[in-house]
Amino acid sequence: MSMAPTTNGQAYHFNSSTLTQITNLATYVKTPVELFHMTEEELTKADFLIVMIKDHKDSEQLIKEYNPLPTPVAIVIFDIDMAHVTRLFEMEFDGYFYHSMLEKDIISGIEFIKSGYTYVYPELAKLLHEEYVRIANTLQARPEGLLTDREWDILIEIAKGNNNDRIALNLEISDKTVKNHVTTILRKLDVNDRTNAMLLAFRKGWI
Repeated sequence: MSMAPTTNGQAYHFNSSTLTQITNLATYVKTPVELFHMTEEELTKADFLIVMIKDHKDSEQLIKEYNPLPTPVAIVIFDIDMAHVTRLFEMEFDGYFYHSMLEKDIISGIEFIKSGYTYVYPELAKLLHEEYVRIANTLQARPEGLLTDREWDILIEIAKGNNNDRIALNLEISDKTVKNHVTTILRKLDVNDRTNAMLLAFRKGWI
């Protein structure tokens, strides 16, 4: 059973049939309850799973009962309330979508995840960063010598959801310089993409 598009949560484009047809991947959109009632056969057939997290009840159930699956799993967040969103980010799902995403952004996110990367919707990354800044009393000590001052600046910009062009503009450096710094940051943090660099920094309390 797929999750029907909602009229009050703005998640119009999270529809199993539509996403399966567009991506050519067996995509299942489920609530946590529906996910935990999927049979082994259904899980085997699934190429991609999307879990709708509409409220505290959904998040608490997912946190309590979820076990990692071989199939890529993305969650759709409706509420930025950090009481549960931070815990969900710590669970290292393959993707973090936001309920108001456009269809083209959902498709791009799925393709990004299927390429082996972690995806966080940029607008959600901005909200997450704002909430971390708001609730954090102090940052954890950054490992000495891990990154240069300029690399920390760029990592903070990445955490705000900014692309290379915006980072270059904000820091008054060239796009090529930003790209070089990003490559160095990924190597130093031993992560394979910008999203995982951002998530690592959040989880460690460095930004």
